[in-house]
Amino acid sequence: MKRIKIILTLLAGFIILFTCMQCSTESYLVRWIIWNKSDIEDYMKFPNYSFNASSNPYHFHSNFDFTYDSLHVSEKKNKKTPLYQILERSHTTAFLIIRNDTILYEKYLNGYDKQSINTSFSTAKSLTSILVGAAIDDGFITSENDKVTDYLPELLQIDPNYSYLKLSHLLDMRSGIQFKDHDLPWGDKPKAYYHPRLRDRVLKLPLTSQPGGNFKYNSYNPILIGLIIERTTGLSPAKYFEQKIWNKLGMEYDGSWSMDSEESKTIKMESGLNLRAIDFAKLGRIVLNYGEWNGQQIISEQWIRNCFLILPEHNVTDFGEEIYYENFWWLYSKDKQNPYIISGWGHLGQYLYIFPDKQLIIVRMGKKTGNVDSWGKIFKEIAGYE
Repeated sequence: MKRIKIILTLLAGFIILFTCMQCSTESYLVRWIIWNKSDIEDYMKFPNYSFNASSNPYHFHSNFDFTYDSLHVSEKKNKKTPLYQILERSHTTAFLIIRNDTILYEKYLNGYDKQSINTSFSTAKSLTSILVGAAIDDGFITSENDKVTDYLPELLQIDPNYSYLKLSHLLDMRSGIQFKDHDLPWGDKPKAYYHPRLRDRVLKLPLTSQPGGNFKYNSYNPILIGLIIERTTGLSPAKYFEQKIWNKLGMEYDGSWSMDSEESKTIKMESGLNLRAIDFAKLGRIVLNYGEWNGQQIISEQWIRNCFLILPEHNVTDFGEEIYYENFWWLYSKDKQNPYIISGWGHLGQYLYIFPDKQLIIVRMGKKTGNVDSWGKIFKEIAGYE
C-alpha cells in the first residue's frame, strides 16, 4: 500500500510538471516551478532591452602581475589559499583587479571567457542609484528627498501613509513596504524576481512599517525607482541608462537589461543588468572618478559624493560594525566619516568593489559564491587592508 502511494505521488508530480511545461512562462507560478532557482544564465529566459557596443571602445591599460595567482588569501577562517586555487574551485567566472586604469589581473574560468555575459543580480541596484543622479541632474527629479507619491500618486490608494515615503527611503532600504523574504511561491523574494507583471505588483503592495524606519533589504524598492524614472523622463529606465551612461563609457561589448515580460516591459532594476565583466569595471570607474569620464562630467560629482556620506543612521550592524548602506551601495568605514570601500553585491557572488584611496576596482562574477567564508575579506586582503 505504501509503495502504491509513493508511485501515485510521483505520477502526480510528473503530471503537474508536464502540465506546467506546456504552459506559458508568462505565468508567475509556472516560472517559479519550471525556472525555480535563479542562475547567471537567467538573462536568456527574460526578454530584454539591448545595448550596442561602442564604435569607439575604451580600453584599460594592461600590466599583468602574475604574482596575484599565488597570493595567499583567506578562503576559510583559519586557512589561507593561493588566489588562483580559490577562483578555480569557487565557480568564479571572471575576476579583475584594476588600479589606476591599469588591469593588473584578469582571469576567466569555469568555461567562461572575456566575451561571456555575466548577470549582475543585485549589483544592478547600486547602478540604479547612478540613474537617479542623472535624473536629478536633468531636472526630472528635484531631489532624493522628494515624496514618492509626487510621482506615483496611486500609491495613496493603497495606504495614506505612503505620503511619508521619500525616494531616499527607497534608496536606503527603509521604505517600510512589504517584503516577505523567503523563496516559497507566496514570498516576495521570488515574486520580485519572477513576476511577469512587476508594474502591477509593486503598485499594490501594503506598508508593513512606517517609511524611514528600520533597514530591510527589499527588491521592490529599485523597481519603484525604475517606474519613477520612466514616468519622469518618458523613457524606459534602460533606454535612459543607455543614453545617459552606456553610450558614453566606451563599452567593448553589447549588453542588455532584462524585462519582466514582453507584455509589461517593466525593467528588472533589482537584478537584470547583463554585461561582460570588463564593462562592469567601467561602471566602477565612473563611480571611482566621481561621475567624470575622460574629461566629461557624466553624473554630477555632488550626487556621487552624496551617495557616500557616512551617516550613523545608515550603519547596518547586522552585516558588520564597519558596514553602512546608502543609495543602494554598501559602504565600509573605519573612521565613521569616509568610506574606504564602496561596493555592490549580487546573488551567487557578483561583486563590484571600489577602493577610492587605492584607485582600485575589483570585479568578481560567478556561478556560485563558492565555499568561501567572505569574498569581502579576500578583496580587502588584495587591497592591503588586512
